[in-house]
Amino acid sequence: MVVEFSLHRLRQALHTANERLIGRGTAGVVELLLVAIAIVALGIGVSLASGGYHGGFHFLHHISQAALPEEAWEWLTWFGDGRVLLVVSLLFVRRRPEIFWAMIVGAVIGGLYARGMKVWFDELRPPAVLSPAEIHLIGSALSRHSFPSGHTLTVFLFAGVLFAHVDAWRWRVLLLAVAAMVGVSRVALGVHWPQDVIAGAFSGLMIAALAVWITRYWRIGLRPGIHVWLLTLPAAALVLVLFDHQGNPWEPELIIPMVVIGVLVLVTNYRDLFALQRGSRAD
Repeated sequence: MVVEFSLHRLRQALHTANERLIGRGTAGVVELLLVAIAIVALGIGVSLASGGYHGGFHFLHHISQAALPEEAWEWLTWFGDGRVLLVVSLLFVRRRPEIFWAMIVGAVIGGLYARGMKVWFDELRPPAVLSPAEIHLIGSALSRHSFPSGHTLTVFLFAGVLFAHVDAWRWRVLLLAVAAMVGVSRVALGVHWPQDVIAGAFSGLMIAALAVWITRYWRIGLRPGIHVWLLTLPAAALVLVLFDHQGNPWEPELIIPMVVIGVLVLVTNYRDLFALQRGSRAD
């Protein structure tokens, strides 16, 4: 018995994904842009009503902490971590590879954008501005690179890509609601201003719209060889998320089971790449 590497079934899955994209055009993209514009209007309204960039923090910080226990916000904030969402993307990687491809393109654009914006603005975070009596900090006391919220951008990018690939508005609203809760977690933890969260949500949806539009026409990620290489990204995330918390409160009850499930999903989805064949290579 020898192990043979076979892309036959994967080619079929990717061919089906290509067919699903035929005729989709800008479906879902326009709706994403409209939601992003609504978020901009919200940001302007909050700024005018609460007194600028730092406005609204105390209200949202205290009301969110009263609404849910600390552990709930600690768990929620992890779903704004790009590595965790790469692990979650394994749920779509084989069944809906076009979604995975759009997420990867969006992650590249979003990562470059967020890093550039944070360095350019370099705004101080709440722990560096407010006294300890004004803030109940959960987790690490981060001090710089507040604008925009990278966690919020990431989760709205992820939710936005899914938003563009489903047609039922009940699912779209649910996706945006969950993403909003992750964004609020950044204020609940005391590491971002509300305007950081609003800017992150707007940016995430705009980048999601761009990534979906690009991948509807540029389908190189749906080629078998490229697709297999892209799998190294969630595979690497499975390892990295265990050892580098990046300022997130450590939650082993969430992260360790997620990593174990991610490994099982990856192995289960791609075990057909390696098939046992009778005979030997010499035959």
